[in-house]
Amino acid sequence: MHLCEGMDDSSAMIRLQARHLQTSLELLADILKGRDWELRAQVALWVTAGSIILPFEGVTPRYIRRTCEAINTAGLQFIPTYGRPPGFSEDLHEKLSVLSQAIYFENFLFLTCGGAEPTMTARIEEEFRHRLQVGPTSSYRLHRVFSVSR
Repeated sequence: MHLCEGMDDSSAMIRLQARHLQTSLELLADILKGRDWELRAQVALWVTAGSIILPFEGVTPRYIRRTCEAINTAGLQFIPTYGRPPGFSEDLHEKLSVLSQAIYFENFLFLTCGGAEPTMTARIEEEFRHRLQVGPTSSYRLHRVFSVSR
C-alpha cells in the first residue's frame, strides 16, 4: 500500500500495515511448517508470484523450490492414478492452477531471469504434455467420436 501514490503516510496507517504484514508472515510460517501439502504448494506459489512482481533478492527461487517440493511430496498430479477423474469444481480448478502455474513460473525463471534449469516440475510437465488430453488433438478426437456416433 505504501507504493501507491496518495496513500496515507500517517503513523496509524504504517502500524496497521506492519500488523497485517506480521500476521501474514506468521500465517505463512505456520502453513509452511504444517502437513497440508496442497496448501503449502499454493501458498509458496503465491509468494513466488508476489516476489516476481516486487522482486526480493533470492525469494523467488527459494519459493518456487518450496512449491515444487510440496507438489512432489504430496504426489500432486493432473490426472488421478486410478479411477474416474473427479468432476470439475472450484477446488479442482485451484489444484490444477497451482500445478500449471508452478510449471510456468519455473520455466519463466529459467528463460527470463537466469534461473536454474526447470527440472523440479519435470514430472508434472511430462504428465501435462503427454497424458493430459488438451488442445487440438483432444478436440479432433471429440469431433471424430461425435461424427462417427451420428
